[in-house]
Amino acid sequence: MSIWSDLVHAGRSLAKARAFTFVCVVSLGIGMAPVIAIPYAARILKMPPPGVKTEGLVEVLTSPRAEREASNNWSYPDFKDLRDAETGMTIIGWTSAVESEITFQTPGEEKTTSSTMFVSANYFRAIGVALARGPGFDEKTDDSPTAAPVVIVGYDFWQNRLASDPDIVGKTLTLNGIPHVVVGVAPDQFQGHLALMGRALFVPLERHPRLRADNNADSNARSGRADRGNEWIHIHGRLSPGVGMAQASAAVAAVTERLAKEYPATNELKAGIVKSYDPAGVLDRSQLRIFEAVALTLTGTVLVVVCLNISGMMQVRSAMRERELSIRQAIGASRGRLMQYLLSEAIVLAGLGGALGSVVIFNIPSVLSWWVDRPLPLHMQQALRMDFSIIAICVGLCLVTSVVCGFLSASRFSRPVILSSLKDDAGVGGFRAGRVHRVTAALQVAIAVPLIVMSGMSLDRARATATADLGFASEVLYAAPLKLDPAAPESAGFRIRTVRGNLEQASGVASVTVSDGLPLGFSGHTARISLTTDANVAPRFLSVYETRVGDGYLNTMGIPLLRGRGFTVDDGVGSEMVTVISKPLADQLFPGSDAAEAIGKRLTYEIAESPDNNEKKQQTLTIVGVTGDFPTSQMSSPRAQLLLPLAQYPSPGVFLIARSAPGEQPMKLTAALESAIRDLGPDFSRDLSTGDGVAYSRIVTGVWLRQNSVRDFLVQSAVAGGTGGVILMLAALGIYGVVGLMVATRTREIAVRVALGASRGRVLRMILFDVVKLALPGMAIGLVITAALIRLNGENMGIPLSNAEPLAYGVGAAMALLVAVVASLGPARRAASVQPMVAMRAE
Repeated sequence: MSIWSDLVHAGRSLAKARAFTFVCVVSLGIGMAPVIAIPYAARILKMPPPGVKTEGLVEVLTSPRAEREASNNWSYPDFKDLRDAETGMTIIGWTSAVESEITFQTPGEEKTTSSTMFVSANYFRAIGVALARGPGFDEKTDDSPTAAPVVIVGYDFWQNRLASDPDIVGKTLTLNGIPHVVVGVAPDQFQGHLALMGRALFVPLERHPRLRADNNADSNARSGRADRGNEWIHIHGRLSPGVGMAQASAAVAAVTERLAKEYPATNELKAGIVKSYDPAGVLDRSQLRIFEAVALTLTGTVLVVVCLNISGMMQVRSAMRERELSIRQAIGASRGRLMQYLLSEAIVLAGLGGALGSVVIFNIPSVLSWWVDRPLPLHMQQALRMDFSIIAICVGLCLVTSVVCGFLSASRFSRPVILSSLKDDAGVGGFRAGRVHRVTAALQVAIAVPLIVMSGMSLDRARATATADLGFASEVLYAAPLKLDPAAPESAGFRIRTVRGNLEQASGVASVTVSDGLPLGFSGHTARISLTTDANVAPRFLSVYETRVGDGYLNTMGIPLLRGRGFTVDDGVGSEMVTVISKPLADQLFPGSDAAEAIGKRLTYEIAESPDNNEKKQQTLTIVGVTGDFPTSQMSSPRAQLLLPLAQYPSPGVFLIARSAPGEQPMKLTAALESAIRDLGPDFSRDLSTGDGVAYSRIVTGVWLRQNSVRDFLVQSAVAGGTGGVILMLAALGIYGVVGLMVATRTREIAVRVALGASRGRVLRMILFDVVKLALPGMAIGLVITAALIRLNGENMGIPLSNAEPLAYGVGAAMALLVAVVASLGPARRAASVQPMVAMRAE
């Protein structure tokens, strides 16, 4: 009989065992889908965007030298020197920094935001992308600060925002308050030369804020145009005909060696090198490979666990068919033939599981298109198409899975004892379930318990966040996000102070202040500080949350001042550098001391030289006040806080915060803030979106901040609980297999016990007691892991738990035990229904 006949027979057999087949196929589909998906995701990241001619396209980097790591950032002067040198390449520079969030406005349309990319004038020509409309940038004006502002719009932007205006070229868009003439439309689906860039507008590099700021007479010496230590530009290039990679790399190295001699302070360790273009970025290529390997390892581990669980279930199924296998052996079937017969079921199950996983993955593009209500980009559709390589991955995965699922069962039951099996001499081996399966089931329980306990803790934190005193007056606070012009901070500050004064006089407004962050705002900034000590003593640095605030901040926010003073209008540029710290930070700096001990002490504060430079400089701050405890960016974040005067440490984005008088209606404060924003003018308004996907509306209320934090904990609880539940379900499969095999191999023992007077309930208790012994080590390990995580990471757990902490531990352990017992009820009931005469008739 061929393997095909075995597969047909296995299919018919599995069709009769519908529940067993359904559970196995769904489990395998869940385990195999992520493994199949990872090559898809990697393919998207490795595929160049449409239109980019990759042949001859390169990236210019600095190689590691001494303490300097490899980098893809260059300064503007270095970029110009490389561009103007004879390197055998056409050099292009580009950047997409935080300034890429820009605004635009067209006639009859509300102002909104869109992302942009600052590029050299020769960008599109060098990467080989032809514009859909318009002449593009004039390369002769690449270095001209006085050139007219121009912009190239993305195709989607042109279609969706500009209604596919056929005469758009030559018209004007207002970007950040400056009119820009549209000189082109990028081709369809092009959003930048790297994967997943998603840029909608392209502006000449000369219009970048760091370079425009240099046109002001009062620009500082460390400017984006002149400072070789300020590295913020990325460089790509196109090899000239007849020039090889090695030749171009040598030419770049020669230029950087010359610059190192001319400017040793900034360029001594910069060694240029040329690498072939990579859609994910050359430096990110290794990280992508690591991520892919880690993801495959994790998903592969999950799949192996699923396979081991199903292997246990298949051993139970094989144990029930031992008589059939003995008959086959008695009429001449070899062990290899029996193994092939037993493996056929595993192959069918793996094939069905792989088909289910593939159907899920191959339908993701359709689901995504439906979700975003538009077709996916063509290059993504091409990346997600089914081809031979993906089919090979699926087939190979099915074969490996079938071997893992079926090998243990096939090897164990392909050697039946013919005489005992034909006499129905049931197993007498006692508890012989595989050690691998028992350990796997226990480990799954150990992983699930911490997740379920954490889910309960997150629920308790959601409750506490909704009901506890947060340490600030959240019910009466209203804030509006603003942006400041980095090129003219003094002018912007003056206008905000004027509007702030007017807002304080508005009816219903108790006080007004500004800050660059909000408690529970999901956008905190961290800093490193230490107590200023003797030069011979190594400082102990602490990581704290930093917020830059205006005078009157504590009063407006309703944060209690325990000792010292808050900031005043005198804490400005030129005055002593001061800070106010929170009580948790004071307790860390001065353990066992009263808060008053902190007043007058000095801190060493590390601050970056510039936003794009990792170099740090240290400043000395004097502590002038200690506040009560209040949350940072999240309730689950450490509570140590450092407040800095906004006048001494300007920020490009701030919140205008108003506190309402007692009893005032929210609409009144909202209207007052909106009026204040209009007084500032359109250049100051901004829509704010955090890295966690939380989008602020124009006006942010303290009540919303509390509610959003509650939602955050509820999401954490749902994710942890859902993940723990899935793992528990997988553990249930493993426990079912272990207990089922145990019952199948102890049938004769159980029959003897029943013949000697053991009741049905006693047999059930015996089996369930063995189940408890199986699950108990996993539960104990899981609780220990949970306690260790909480104790070791206690400062990051946010608000302390109430008396619900022991309850969370108990619920997590109880759920794991309940799932284990429910999973074993089927085999336990079979054991309790054993008939002694039938089981022992071989005697």
